[in-house]
Amino acid sequence: MTKADKAWEKLFKKYDILRHIDEDKVYNISASDIKEFAEPRLVTKYDWSSNLPKLFHDNNLSILPTTRGTYSIGEFIAYKSLKVENIKPIPVQVPAWIKSWDNYEITSEAVALNVAKATGMIDYIMKSQEDYPAVDTITGRLKSRDINFKIQLKDKQLYDFKVENAQVEIDAGFENMDNLAIVEAKMHIPEDFMIRQLYYPYRVYRDALKTDKPVETFYFTYADEVYNFYQYKFMEPGNYSSIKKVNQFSFILEKDLDLNLDVVKEISAKSPMNPEPTDFPYPQANTFQMVLDTIKYLDEPIDKHDLAKIFKFNERQSDYYANCVVFLGLANRKNGKYKLNKLGKKINALGNSNKRNKLIIEQMLSHVTFNLIFKSYLRNYGKADNAYIDKVLGENVPTISGTTIPRRRSTVKKWINWIFSVIDY
Repeated sequence: MTKADKAWEKLFKKYDILRHIDEDKVYNISASDIKEFAEPRLVTKYDWSSNLPKLFHDNNLSILPTTRGTYSIGEFIAYKSLKVENIKPIPVQVPAWIKSWDNYEITSEAVALNVAKATGMIDYIMKSQEDYPAVDTITGRLKSRDINFKIQLKDKQLYDFKVENAQVEIDAGFENMDNLAIVEAKMHIPEDFMIRQLYYPYRVYRDALKTDKPVETFYFTYADEVYNFYQYKFMEPGNYSSIKKVNQFSFILEKDLDLNLDVVKEISAKSPMNPEPTDFPYPQANTFQMVLDTIKYLDEPIDKHDLAKIFKFNERQSDYYANCVVFLGLANRKNGKYKLNKLGKKINALGNSNKRNKLIIEQMLSHVTFNLIFKSYLRNYGKADNAYIDKVLGENVPTISGTTIPRRRSTVKKWINWIFSVIDY
């Protein structure tokens, strides 16, 4: 049990929070109340639902700031799943006169956003006019002023929410001749994200600036050397829960990911068709970019607990992704720790490139299920045959059956889609 879990257990008991929520939908708590058991800033901000304290998880609760010193706890639909599409990254170039980045090593969200601005990614996603590129504007912390909005509860009802002068953080703000843009940036790909990170800045921009320019919102991730921008729109400006993904843009620096399809067909034809393991879990991690991003953290022995801290995941998720690296034959698991093997180290040293991706595809298609399913995609002109996939999994994976098959099918489809995102066909 974490310190946050222990603190909230005491707070829930002292203030009978669950009863109040059952009766009134929400419970408002002050920072001074929280401070009796923990530092408020450390136990009230959860960017991902997987990081919520156990009592919140168990009771479908979230917490949102209402002022600089108060918070509301309720059954809010506060998070949005991050649906990552496997699309071919657009290659971009760093201007030749820029010498500040050492081999383009990205060490923080700020550096990643600077690269995105310098290489034209920001102007691309904002559709800037050629002679009028976007400029950096508001970033950092500011006050929300008063924001009134509706937010959906777990029972589908809309709850009237009011924020008074709460703190808002903006990772990056941009403006061109036609649009304003807000960007929330992360160095990993999470399962979901707190909508507040986009909605509060969106309302500050929209309400306080009083401009007729559209305010666009982007969630940004950097993983496996790919810069992903997920564009969202609030279909009803006054409704926190009306968020909808409308686009995704992916970029990569100085590279073309364009393996020839014939090369991949040859890999498939020469596959050893290895049977699936009977003593090891079949992959259950849909975001293949995160599987690839996990590789670099296994250069030295690491367990799921430390890996979870790096990714800000829960331990179940970090275990899934590390197990996938083992499944691909790139790492070994011993005494609860994961470590790259010789092939894994070779692949890790190559970075995201055609040569690396060829090796990964060889490992993936060496498995009988992935190879048979890949061939079915070729027969069906790149489309999935769900019934056939289920049949292949049912006949070849002894560790899954029944209702688990559709979930594993989802993973297989995402991994196969990744193959098509890095080849030329």
